[in-house]
Amino acid sequence: MTSKLNILIIRLSSIGDVLHGTPVPRALKQALPGCHITWVVGQVAADMVRYNPDIDELFVWPREEWEKAMRAGRFREAWQIWQRLRTYFHDKHYDIALDIHGLFLSGMVTAASHAPRRIGLSHTRELNHWFMTETAPPPNGPHVIERYLSILRPLQIQAADPRMTLIIPPAATEFAAAFLPEQGVTPADKVIAVNPATTWKAKNWPPAYFAQVIDAVSPHAKVVLCGGPGDRAIAGQVLQAAKTPVIDAVGRTSLLELAALLERADVLVVGDTGPLHMAIAVGTPSVSIFGATDRRRFGPLDNAHIVLSGEKTCPPCHKTVCPRKTLDCLTSIQPQAVIEKTLALLNA
Repeated sequence: MTSKLNILIIRLSSIGDVLHGTPVPRALKQALPGCHITWVVGQVAADMVRYNPDIDELFVWPREEWEKAMRAGRFREAWQIWQRLRTYFHDKHYDIALDIHGLFLSGMVTAASHAPRRIGLSHTRELNHWFMTETAPPPNGPHVIERYLSILRPLQIQAADPRMTLIIPPAATEFAAAFLPEQGVTPADKVIAVNPATTWKAKNWPPAYFAQVIDAVSPHAKVVLCGGPGDRAIAGQVLQAAKTPVIDAVGRTSLLELAALLERADVLVVGDTGPLHMAIAVGTPSVSIFGATDRRRFGPLDNAHIVLSGEKTCPPCHKTVCPRKTLDCLTSIQPQAVIEKTLALLNA
């Protein structure tokens, strides 16, 4: 196979899944050094691959705007957004398109590329396979990174390196270098980042539990509360319950500025959400709390991280809201366990 191939990767969202896909372009560049890689991504997660050295071209397609227009019945607007994608593809002439998203929409994007080889993942949803010319074999393991890397096997590329890539630009590093001293953090201080919110109710550990962790670890490190603008309500509950001062960075950073804060932190305490995977990518140890989602599929793959799962009689349900309305899988994880693991990592 010639190395001078024009290859398209489609993974539109989310933050964690886009990062999980970054071993794919690295493996392609190692096997086919002369290939040209384009990645199509949505607006929200674009910064996760914006500075990736293995990606030659990035097309940020406003998938979020398209979905909003479709839901609102603004079909003319949705068609215009779709036409931006088709216009971009018009003269690109891809040899191969790799759909590592696996949905009907990503299948439509893959088909619109007109690549003669369109490879999809095995066991996809929403009739994604209709848009593909071939399907990858099942992955060698349960983790989502192994699943994404399986898409390279039809190209006779056996990739085994699961490390994610997240490049933080100098401006974001400079933000963290200025923000933390403004909040009283010295170079000698240890820092524990706490990200209390996720995008699903069934993945949110109780705010009062996070507050107990903060109170217990505060004598040992400066605590930075992290999250996006949509996390303010949960962060407010944590701040109200905590008895010790916290550096509140919730909603005050971009994604890459948050990544820079995580890179400076010694430990991150978090649920199964994007900042967990950002911390893994930048090499910051974490204590993560898993409930509705499967740690074998989405948890960290190396020993620098600790994953806690609660007692449960049901398997990981992958539901946004607990079907049993008990959240036993989360509430059975007690703050003391998180405190002990966090301090162990902090002092390692």
